[in-house]
Amino acid sequence: MARDGSGGQFEVPCHDEESGWFDQSSSCYWRLLEPQPPAEDPVWAGHAPGDGAIYNGQCPGQPLNGGFRWWQNPPPGYGGGPNLEALAQQAVTKMRLLGADIGIAPNPGGTGTVGIPIWVWNGSSPQTTGPTSASATALGVTVTATATVQNVVWNFGNGTTVSCPFPGVPYSPAFGLTPPSKANGQCGTAGYSRVGEYTVTATTTWAVHWVGGGQQGDLTTTRTSQVPVRIGELQVVGQ
Repeated sequence: MARDGSGGQFEVPCHDEESGWFDQSSSCYWRLLEPQPPAEDPVWAGHAPGDGAIYNGQCPGQPLNGGFRWWQNPPPGYGGGPNLEALAQQAVTKMRLLGADIGIAPNPGGTGTVGIPIWVWNGSSPQTTGPTSASATALGVTVTATATVQNVVWNFGNGTTVSCPFPGVPYSPAFGLTPPSKANGQCGTAGYSRVGEYTVTATTTWAVHWVGGGQQGDLTTTRTSQVPVRIGELQVVGQ
């Protein structure tokens, strides 16, 4: 199916002798440009001949789209094969990737103290930190994708965010009141300045690399998780 300029849909054949192979994701036909443009042609957009190829696109119902374009791998569906990027997405779905398995000090069921450091970490597992892999197959072609956590951004609900490309270190009483240090693979914040109830949100960015059908590629996907935290004043006893 292709889309016209007004958003409507209409059927098109998968292959056309003049236009090439149809890519549903762009709603365009793509044909390998032969011969390829010279190396100095700006259509290469900084890439060298041999690093991918230039294709000519024709987009039914979209007269302003199409034209010459560089592709590192052949466009999805080119040559009548399966859409490898779609297979990669299917493989990602099979992995059942999750947001961070949040560990936090103070404990979610307790109460922290104003000005006391907050420690956070991501519990390690294939679905929360990776690496983990899965495969998907169509028309005799198998794509295998491998996902690893690229980064976790921690939002502490008070305007403070911290980015940690590592799982972090669980808090230990031996750390005392020492703030977490990224240099030591620790993650967290110096603490809250006001009493209140906050929601800590962890947004995990997964980096996925896939291979199959003689091609390879990369994509990213995100997952989120949350935990509440309560902050109170320091209580002085025995004055």
